[in-house]
Amino acid sequence: MSDPTATLTPPEMPGGALARLLNRLALWLAIIGGVGTMGIMALINADVIGRGAFNAPVPATAEIVSAAIVAIVFLQLPQATAAGRNVRSDMLLSRLRLRAPRSANWLDAAHHLAATIMLAILMRYIGPEILESIEGHETVGLYGIFTMPRWPFVTCVLIGCALTLAQFAMLTIGLVLNAMRKDPTP
Repeated sequence: MSDPTATLTPPEMPGGALARLLNRLALWLAIIGGVGTMGIMALINADVIGRGAFNAPVPATAEIVSAAIVAIVFLQLPQATAAGRNVRSDMLLSRLRLRAPRSANWLDAAHHLAATIMLAILMRYIGPEILESIEGHETVGLYGIFTMPRWPFVTCVLIGCALTLAQFAMLTIGLVLNAMRKDPTP
């Protein structure tokens, strides 16, 4: 029996070279996000040990972690989307898929289309943030103690948004094509 979680592509996503490329990119971003998670865990542990054992906490830990968490979430979002693991309530969709698969595909396609549009709107506002961050020399941290540029974090968010938008668009197309079939797959 095969493991349904072994594939990165849910059955609704169209195949082809573009889907494979998007899935590979999503996996690499998820790996980078995982390394970032380990990095902030190490930073938090160093801060706790430094604070408790030596009365010397790591400066700007809270600021760095808060900026990194947002970047990590957006780096891992495309892979979660490609694998069909986004958080949502599937109660209605699961029941509808058993009784009326075509209607379930149309409803799911509408959900994915709405997500695609929302990500496009989000990207519209994040893009200029990168330039403003670079031009304004914006930093994260505590001035005079430890600072680092803000633009890499915003860039991670934009890259994650762009790839997640592409994943949602591919899923939307796949769901619409499946819904238009004579006998849609459940």
